[in-house]
Amino acid sequence: MKRLAMILVAAVVVVVVVLLTSEPDPYAGLRQTTMQPIPGALGFALVPPPPDARPQITPQEVRTRYPADGGEVQVAFASVRDVFEGRSIGPAWVLFARGVCLRNAKGELVSDARGDDPNNLECTDATIWILAVDPVTAEPLVALTGYDESGTWKADVAG
Repeated sequence: MKRLAMILVAAVVVVVVVLLTSEPDPYAGLRQTTMQPIPGALGFALVPPPPDARPQITPQEVRTRYPADGGEVQVAFASVRDVFEGRSIGPAWVLFARGVCLRNAKGELVSDARGDDPNNLECTDATIWILAVDPVTAEPLVALTGYDESGTWKADVAG
């Protein structure tokens, strides 16, 4: 019985030491909490990153490196899931920007090739530019566009 008590005490001490020495996640409030389809992104969804994943660059560093030219930017720490291919990309800092014109490529949701007068082509907050960035190197992993006519979609983060 004494031996069992000593083993239990040792186990409790190990758990306490691990909890005290491990640093809290400074970005816990930005972690994706659920699997969440990205509207208009044709089969892509956000999923929670692995529990042990820790970014080495800050969200502000990512925002500075990839500015949205005045658009509203939200950031989540997540993985991007390609539902149709059955694969995940990330973990990543995922930036979501609204009000950004995507007029640079034929076939984009908002393009100079669409409409009678490209100069009058209106950009709306319904278009979402999505960029997943490696949380260690800041290199882009995937860029997508989404579309949310309601303007209310946000990443389901903890904070």
